[in-house]
Amino acid sequence: MNSLGSRLTIWYVLVVTATVVVALCVGRWLLERQLIRGLDLLNAAEFQEIVDRVEKNHHMMPDQEVLERITAHSKIDAPLYFFQLRNQSGDVVFRSANMSDAVLPENPKGKPNWTSDDPLLGTVRAGEFELGSMKLQIAASLQGVRRSLRSYFQVSLAMLGVVAVFSVFFGYWLSRLALDPVRRIQLTARRISAENLSERISVDSSKDEIADLARLLNQMFDRLEISFERLWRFAADASHELKTPLALIRLQSEKLLLHGQLSAGQSEAMQQQLESIMRLDSIIEKLLFLAKSEVGGIELNLRCQKTNDLINAVDEDARALCEDSKINFVLRKSEDITATFDAILLRQVLLNLITNALHATPPDGCISLWSCRVRDRWQVIVEDNGPGLPENRVRDIFEPFVRVRQEMIGDESSGAGLGLAICRSILDLHHGAIFAENCRPGPGLRVIFEIPIGRAKAGESGS
Repeated sequence: MNSLGSRLTIWYVLVVTATVVVALCVGRWLLERQLIRGLDLLNAAEFQEIVDRVEKNHHMMPDQEVLERITAHSKIDAPLYFFQLRNQSGDVVFRSANMSDAVLPENPKGKPNWTSDDPLLGTVRAGEFELGSMKLQIAASLQGVRRSLRSYFQVSLAMLGVVAVFSVFFGYWLSRLALDPVRRIQLTARRISAENLSERISVDSSKDEIADLARLLNQMFDRLEISFERLWRFAADASHELKTPLALIRLQSEKLLLHGQLSAGQSEAMQQQLESIMRLDSIIEKLLFLAKSEVGGIELNLRCQKTNDLINAVDEDARALCEDSKINFVLRKSEDITATFDAILLRQVLLNLITNALHATPPDGCISLWSCRVRDRWQVIVEDNGPGLPENRVRDIFEPFVRVRQEMIGDESSGAGLGLAICRSILDLHHGAIFAENCRPGPGLRVIFEIPIGRAKAGESGS
């Protein structure tokens, strides 16, 4: 229930159900009042009927004859009413036969109509009326009212269930309808990337909050597109402006060395300067590559090809590199897989990983390579038997300028900490992933990368 649509549906169901419950409770209260009022009117009508029978044209009728007529009338309406007559002193002088031993209480002061509970009669609604010098009490049972209220309660429960079911349906439909513009915004925002910054969210002519949000997001995407363009221009211009003077400095330094007019100390210093220039030039190239990959400036040459061709070519280069460092290189496994990838860039990834492993592997150590299929992905593993990495630093090695291994072995001269960052950028371009883990149980580090088999990035050429 974490989605907004689910929460809106639940709130809609709760509000509708609570509203219906309140309406039904108010309806029950009004129905009860109306039914009791109806009983009061029936009691009054019954009294008027008795008045017509007893007193019409008989104003001087003796009390005994009045009692006889009330008795006769009470027998006729015995199934519906209870009758009780009190004299001026408040003593009961007559009760209808259907009351048995029950006695209606005197009415509460100021209330001509009241509700009374009696063990014999049950709950009744009584009214007191003046009949000459006496007071006539007429009562009707509330059983009919109670039955009506029970029926109302049963119908209300059924209605509540129906309302709850329909409110779930309509709540879900309304939430989908209300959130449909948000979903369209979400889908469009997902399609917008560094390679597709020109797409915008469609906005209708309405002036509601969703349309305002879409316009605000489009304005943000406009600013992002401008920022990316500026970043790309800056990276290209900075690379050009830095490479040109570095190339001139390198050319002049090489000329001085070729002339041979420098002392031994000067030649050594000049050689170190050339190495620093070459290293700086390499760093600039790597930074430019990272900047291009961040803004989508790298165009992949994706082809559907055999992975063994790439692995075998890297195998030869890796053996040559390891032989110079007196380190063993072993191709443990190479499955024949057909995948879609840029061979040049993935070759760079493999050589970067192998070179990085060389710096951490002790002499006579071993670097191993696996290439295999894992479900629908091509997985490559490069493993060394060096000291490994602290667990809290394993993820850091793919960040730019992070050199955890060089710090551990005390070698600050090798690399600028950009090789693994470039590897991650290349794998991101292939919709793949790269991660590292310490070998268990022995020493060493295992770097694993994988890419989907046969999946090319949308909009990229495969030639």
